Amino acid sequence: MFFILLRKIMKVRRLMLPLGVILPIALQVNAQGSELHHFENKDEKFESVTIKRSQYGMAHIEASDLFGLAYGNAYAQAQDHSCILADGYLRVQAQRAQYLGAHSQLGDNRHVLSDFGYRILDIRGRTERAYSSLSSNTKQLAEGFAAGYNAFLSAVDAGDEVLGQECKGADWVKPIEAVDVVAGILNLGVQSSSVRMLPAYVKAHPLEADEWRPTLALQKKLTAWHIDNYESLDLQSPLQTQGSNGWALGKNKTENGKGIVLANPHFPFNGNFRFWANHAKIKDELNVMGASIIGFPGPVNIGFNQNLAWTHTYSSASHAVVYRLSLKPGDRLSYQLDGQWHSIKQRDVEVKVKTDAGMQTLSKTIFYTDIGVIMEDERRFPWDDQFVYVIKDANLDSFDSVDHWLAMNQASNMAEFKETFSTFDGMMFNNTLVADNTGDTFYVDDSNVPLLSEQAIRFLKTDPKSAHIFASTGIALLPGNNSEFIFQDEIEFADAPQLQRSDYVQNSNDSYWLTNALHPIAENSPLYGEFATVQSLRTRHSINMLSARSGLDNKFSVAEVERALLDNSTFAERFKRDLVTLCTTFSAQDLVRISRKESVVEEVCHAVTQWDGQFNRHSKAAHLINEFMFLLDFERDFNVKFDAEYPVTTPRGLAVNAELLKRLITAADIVKQSGYPLNAKWGEVQYLQKADHRISWPGATHNVGGFNIYAPGNNMDMTTFAKAVKPAVLNPLTGKETWSGLNKDGVEVHFGSSWMMVVGFDNDGPQARGLLSFSQSTSASSSHFADQSHFYSEQQKLVDLPYTPEALAKQLKSEIKLKIKKD
Repeated sequence: MFFILLRKIMKVRRLMLPLGVILPIALQVNAQGSELHHFENKDEKFESVTIKRSQYGMAHIEASDLFGLAYGNAYAQAQDHSCILADGYLRVQAQRAQYLGAHSQLGDNRHVLSDFGYRILDIRGRTERAYSSLSSNTKQLAEGFAAGYNAFLSAVDAGDEVLGQECKGADWVKPIEAVDVVAGILNLGVQSSSVRMLPAYVKAHPLEADEWRPTLALQKKLTAWHIDNYESLDLQSPLQTQGSNGWALGKNKTENGKGIVLANPHFPFNGNFRFWANHAKIKDELNVMGASIIGFPGPVNIGFNQNLAWTHTYSSASHAVVYRLSLKPGDRLSYQLDGQWHSIKQRDVEVKVKTDAGMQTLSKTIFYTDIGVIMEDERRFPWDDQFVYVIKDANLDSFDSVDHWLAMNQASNMAEFKETFSTFDGMMFNNTLVADNTGDTFYVDDSNVPLLSEQAIRFLKTDPKSAHIFASTGIALLPGNNSEFIFQDEIEFADAPQLQRSDYVQNSNDSYWLTNALHPIAENSPLYGEFATVQSLRTRHSINMLSARSGLDNKFSVAEVERALLDNSTFAERFKRDLVTLCTTFSAQDLVRISRKESVVEEVCHAVTQWDGQFNRHSKAAHLINEFMFLLDFERDFNVKFDAEYPVTTPRGLAVNAELLKRLITAADIVKQSGYPLNAKWGEVQYLQKADHRISWPGATHNVGGFNIYAPGNNMDMTTFAKAVKPAVLNPLTGKETWSGLNKDGVEVHFGSSWMMVVGFDNDGPQARGLLSFSQSTSASSSHFADQSHFYSEQQKLVDLPYTPEALAKQLKSEIKLKIKKD
């Protein structure tokens, strides 16, 4: 145990912005009471904030109010992720080019494009304008977090703390304001909607050719700045697999009649969407443990308290609508709405760019309407003489997230927990699953979903173009010439898909429909996702495990749920018999004739027989099965087609024919290109790279119907120091990179099971186990940079989470005290 002693005190008022530079470990602020339930003002001259670290570096923050909680939380987060935090704030401030120059890689102008995109979205400006109207709770947490983060930077200056390697000594690591904290959270909420369209905002211009390109601010008539690389929209990337598994088991499904929650968010291993494990405690008023997204100022996103445990999964819902505006003939700057012509608005935005010749300012004109910002993409959303497109995002001005999660953290029973959804709309893009200590469970998709009129819904379902785009990309495209189509509100909690059960609720990123397979939820707005349609293999595997993994009594213990969570079995195991039949159905001569590769046929069929149906480290030929599953056609390659009456068991039965054999041979060809034997062990192929250490990595993939899954995609790491993903080998049929990410080094994991948690209850309270697969810190010098990763790879189990003071005392590794002086 060690303590950092108070050295200096610098007086900074809590509500004065900017917060300025705060000296090490100390801050003097105004004393303002919190609105957290019945919190009272504290009269002490100093407030003490304690950061304790337990096994594997979990941070336990103890404070007397919300400001102090967020202060300690920020300080501890910065100890583990200083560079990710600093880079995220630089992004929402639209200052990357100002500090880092135009390019991420030579000639790509990525920083310029990012800054212009964020100037157009105006994430920080929106937050600044809304800040005064935010709740006292949100402001206390945001201001405390900013102060704690700034205190950490002062401690770095004093030599008491160190920055991560990616930003050590960088001038872009600088003090922040409370507005930056809230803006960072708002930015997370629009990553899969508005931010997804950033390139299209930058490209939008009524004229053809290169008129959209920024120019030097003082020389607007000159095309003085060329952006030669424009990132076009990729709306169907197969590696955009953000998701999760979640179970909430009730009294009829658990051995002791109390609730159990399984939390298995599939999220990035790096960047601002990375999870961080923590324990938040405010005297006797708040005691909650779990994990939160980096930058979240105090409350826990996925976790538990004395009486409840909850988790989230990524909702299949759409949170934004693209509107097609009809233009006035001969005038690309006038659009029609309800029979009236309206002018498209425009304004100039500027971005500063660091260059070898000094700082330069670029300017461009942006275009927008009262409905939303105009975007342009040649393939899908061109700005021509007839139409222009805008996007309206339900999350873009939603500032409820901090209040909502805080209220969930404070809930003492199921009724209070559910009430938070009537009070707040802060779940951004999440489904929520919760179980309590009495054995009740609840599911709701209360993410922010546009409330469409019946006319708009009918158009979305029946218009061929809109229906096709919606089915293939999840983007809702509607006409913008009639206000009946333009949403003004979000769907209320009372009308959102929800289900309360005493057996189970589950979700694996399909829609709400089969939350409970025996009691499907009725159809809701199409924006919540597809209804009565084929389910992913992962969803079907999850539902099957709810029966198959519960033991002879068909009821779960906490230990059985943990085994299910870490079970590397797959739905694809059901296809092994069909593949063996495939190899024995065709004679050797037929096999050679079909494949023209006699040796490959013999080898691939032998490899299939060696696969054990799982994706453990020792599982042979799992990589071959993975490639094969990517090639499978779910409409043509099954004997029994999908039947909405039997959604868990259909489609089924691979069609044993020559086409299926060709797919298997193609999968073998792909593996051969990588240089790996067809019967290589999965642990030799899939790995996590931690600095110079390659860690053999167990776990399946989404496309094989695994539960504990991983992927090579790194597209959700938006930091300026994101690791480049190595090119995959080519699919010989398409000439494009294989979706699996397989290359000569194997498959490097960047995404997947992150914060893994199982919580049950007994008469003494929560019984919780968990693990952060990628470990607690991104600093390579930290002892918690890879410790949990090695544990996961070698042990394949969770660890006890020290919720009580007695449990924490047994695991305590270090302790520091931070002092905040009050007026």
